[in-house]
Amino acid sequence: MISLNGQLVHDNAAMVSVFDRGFLYGDGLFETIPVYGGTPFLLDAHLQRLLDSTVALRFVSAPSLEQWKQAVSAVISADQIDCATLRLWMSRGTNTGTGLSCSAASTPTWVAACLPARRYPPHLYAEGAALFAVDRVHALPAQLPTTSKHANYLASILAFDDAHANGADEALLRTPNGDVSEGAYSNLFFVVEDTLLTPPLSDGPLAGIARACMLDLAPKIGLSVAERSVSGSSLAAVDEVFMTNSLIGIAPVRRIADKDGTTIDFQTPGPMTQRMSAAYADLVHEQTGFRWPLLA
Repeated sequence: MISLNGQLVHDNAAMVSVFDRGFLYGDGLFETIPVYGGTPFLLDAHLQRLLDSTVALRFVSAPSLEQWKQAVSAVISADQIDCATLRLWMSRGTNTGTGLSCSAASTPTWVAACLPARRYPPHLYAEGAALFAVDRVHALPAQLPTTSKHANYLASILAFDDAHANGADEALLRTPNGDVSEGAYSNLFFVVEDTLLTPPLSDGPLAGIARACMLDLAPKIGLSVAERSVSGSSLAAVDEVFMTNSLIGIAPVRRIADKDGTTIDFQTPGPMTQRMSAAYADLVHEQTGFRWPLLA
């Protein structure tokens, strides 16, 4: 069952106009949320980012927090799936005015659905992911609202395809001045001299929910953490790397390579990555009663 504009319908009846701006321009937003034991993990944080993003993307109107929560409850109850991927997405809707103006569409299209749970292979957590530093330059907040999870995902798709073509599991994207921004589908964390670093939002990464979770958890387990620019040239001095997103949680990075053949290998999983993983697993269990990670 799908919640389409607040109404439950069967998936084969969930139709959207070909003139919807999400289809025409990728003009929209989305969230992906793991459901563990019937509970959407960190749902409130995802919904707050979604609502904040409707302001950043200048939506004329948007569903309320309560409307989203009702839709989420409806699809989880209807599908009765213990573990799933909850996907929320919305577009600006169909134009009633002219052209590209944000005010030309005033009635958004919004959807909630429970999709099959995304299961990651155990070796990704045990051995770590390989990253490839792509040539594509990451946009900065002055160019588009990078902190929002917007539906125009082409930049990430092409970056991931470049990385995949070079045998990697994930891309590493840099800013115009060469600082690390993020991955194609993940935020990145680096351990340097016993301090956990992640690029600041001013360097263009998504305001990831798992990223924020790590920033909150680290001090609670006695780790030093900071949002600080990480130059591409400093990666050889990094002790550990891990990546985060809401579905994968936290996974170590074993290698970063680039087109020149330079390869940097890391201990996986390193001691700080292990401590953060354990803290994250405890949080998942505390809030959902479920044992993370969900493995293939």
